[in-house]
Amino acid sequence: MGTSNFYNVNAKRIYAILMGYDRPVLDDEGEETAETEYAHPDECETDDFINDIKFSAREFADKNAITYYQYCDEDPHELRSYGSAQLFQFYTHKKYGDVTITISINCVARIAYYEGANLDWYITYDLGNGIRTDIDFQSDFLYISDMPTGMKEIQYKNAEIWAYYETDRLIDLTEQFFEETSTPLVVTARFSNGETCYSKAN
Repeated sequence: MGTSNFYNVNAKRIYAILMGYDRPVLDDEGEETAETEYAHPDECETDDFINDIKFSAREFADKNAITYYQYCDEDPHELRSYGSAQLFQFYTHKKYGDVTITISINCVARIAYYEGANLDWYITYDLGNGIRTDIDFQSDFLYISDMPTGMKEIQYKNAEIWAYYETDRLIDLTEQFFEETSTPLVVTARFSNGETCYSKAN
């Protein structure tokens, strides 16, 4: 029984990272030869890549009017066969009356089954009374706000409109960043035994 190399939950493509590559074979003097060998990134290369992508994410956030945070929440989609590493978080926030809404897009690297890893994301919302994963703020405003009832009704609707817009914006920016820092792949075939074929996205 085969299985897919990548486990992807939200990203529109497979954003592959840390894949194997061809490198020159060295001779006894340490000089490159015409031959090549297939190699996988070692621990140092992996650490360097993770550090580089976090640094690039910080610069990207500064250019795109979003906030970068060096940590993100534990990946709720992690599977035993596809462990994940929390990378960073892009977020934005806005206050409606006496309620502050924070929208966070958490970016993770999921270890692939056979080779490499892929970048993925998930969204969370925080209104000061716990983390949620959907935009349905009416009850939150009802219980945590001290505003008059009529104002709560107005403000929660305004907050939801803003949240839908900002969610789409954060997703688009995150996918743009992933495009720039990975090898985007698409699924070209999926077999009944679980095996999957991929090719580079156009």
